Amino acid sequence: MLLPHERRRSNFDYKILIAYLLGTTSGALLTTVVVWVLSGFVEPLGEALRATVLTAGAVCIVLCKQGPLARFVSLPESRRQIPAEVFGGSLVRGAYRFGLELGTGVRTYVPSSAPYILLLAVFLARLTLADALLVGLGFGVGRAFPLIIQLTAARRLRAANPMLRQPNAAASATAALLTLAGALILV
Repeated sequence: MLLPHERRRSNFDYKILIAYLLGTTSGALLTTVVVWVLSGFVEPLGEALRATVLTAGAVCIVLCKQGPLARFVSLPESRRQIPAEVFGGSLVRGAYRFGLELGTGVRTYVPSSAPYILLLAVFLARLTLADALLVGLGFGVGRAFPLIIQLTAARRLRAANPMLRQPNAAASATAALLTLAGALILV
């Protein structure tokens, strides 16, 4: 964790949070813009075909991430944690860099299939640039949300602690289904 478990928070903790939030949103926006540019290749496909490919791709992603194909097919991700050298020098700069790498979704382990489905949706839905940027912004803030909860709510709300733990399979499946439903609405 970037922040120690304490009852009292300092201004330095808020600087770390802001740097981390800026990093996650920067990384997510970068990834989203790259996928949005590549989405021009699917423009000739019709809406029905794109919706079919999105649904089939989402099912394949879930089967590869949490299903029976997980042992045989691995999705693109780094199966190691971001190294401690990222934080060398300044904790605030390190929090930004850690957030940037985490926001891209490819530098560390991704426990859910929802980010993959989200990128597939940005690729196939033919969003406007503004909509794609909003998706990236939402993903970046979502990646920073556990730290936001830890800093702002954990002191006042003990119920927030279960949200900071690793999600279970039901939560991961629910996130994937909600992401797919939203993506199909966009297509």
